[in-house]
Amino acid sequence: MKSTYTQLMKKPVVGSTLAVAAGISFFFNCMLMPLVGRAGAKSPNADKNQLGFLAVLGLTFILAALATWSKMLRSSEDKSPIPYWSIGLCVICAALFVLLMTGRLAV
Repeated sequence: MKSTYTQLMKKPVVGSTLAVAAGISFFFNCMLMPLVGRAGAKSPNADKNQLGFLAVLGLTFILAALATWSKMLRSSEDKSPIPYWSIGLCVICAALFVLLMTGRLAV
């Protein structure tokens, strides 16, 4: 069964679809950024705003990590390029998570 998932993840269309979904999710995450920014931190629903932002950030990270994994599997097989954009999106999501947890986004 593991082999079936691995074979599915090696397909180029799967990696590209996951990368596009991660990009769209990141765009949505950027639109939610004001909810945890300066104005959102002072609102009465600040906790709910932060939880919603964290949920979308987690989804974005999962999609970017799956896209990276899929493209790396394919790269090991057919020597396609390394997915720098997907790796970069994973790093940006991790940095946003650290900033959110330390309260730096609400400064």
